[in-house]
Amino acid sequence: MEIRQIQYFAAIVREGSFSRAARRLHVGQPALSKQIKALERELGVDLLVRLPEGVRPTLAGSRLAEMSQTFLDYVDEMTSVVRASAAAVTGTVTLGLSPSLVPVLAAHLERRFAEELPLARITIVEALSMFLEEWVEEDRLDLGVYTRSPHPHTTQLSLTAVGTDELLLVGTAELLAGVGPIAGPDALTSLRLALTPGFRDILSSRPDLARATRDTAAGIDSVNLVRDLVVRGEFCSALPFTFVRSDLDDGTIVSASFDPVLERTLVAATRAGRPPSPAVRAVVGMVRDRLAELAAIRRAARTAARSP
Repeated sequence: MEIRQIQYFAAIVREGSFSRAARRLHVGQPALSKQIKALERELGVDLLVRLPEGVRPTLAGSRLAEMSQTFLDYVDEMTSVVRASAAAVTGTVTLGLSPSLVPVLAAHLERRFAEELPLARITIVEALSMFLEEWVEEDRLDLGVYTRSPHPHTTQLSLTAVGTDELLLVGTAELLAGVGPIAGPDALTSLRLALTPGFRDILSSRPDLARATRDTAAGIDSVNLVRDLVVRGEFCSALPFTFVRSDLDDGTIVSASFDPVLERTLVAATRAGRPPSPAVRAVVGMVRDRLAELAAIRRAARTAARSP
């Protein structure tokens, strides 16, 4: 059932005639008749009685006419409310992103802001999560988006989960030649690993993986440097799907999943005790949408890789 069909039906009942409704709607009468027949087929009932002088609704048609007017009034109200909400989103949002999220979110958010919120502006800053938290507390940032740490956060922040992101074992095809689609502790102990502190913490949440990487992984506090070392074939690493997606797509590196799947939780941090502005809420919604889209892509790829 389409909104257009409801609009056509309501107009016919109101005008009492196909021809008069067609003129009012600026639609050809055959097209109008075709839509009403399709609506009757879908509902499985006759909605109109055709008479020499025009049409009148059946009992079912009368009930639909009553509901249609309520529905169409709601559609009109919804349109105006949504447009008013978009028009009300103004000002500048200063957003902080952790380095691993910049490639997947920065350009996407700037583009959506320009298209959907022309009266608002977004400024994006890149920094480690510890600095993002500090700057949100100090009001230097309106919002920070980063990987949630297993360590307690300050009560001055309000954290909202915005998505998850699978952590993958990644490396060149040569280095991961002996590893299948699933990576276990044995695979980790046999590889030269470079890990950031944050992603090491996620691995350490699994005792078997923590033992496998405790004494064998080099610690490097730069996700971009770790990625460069992986691409050059010097190390393997555990990195988020969203961060290495383009490298996987072009075949620069390959990956293996952990089993059970290992994921990081991504959060949006705002200052506690202060309601976020409409523009900040819009950013959180856009981030959540983008991460959900990418998570669905990853799930599909994982399913395909494990299929016989």
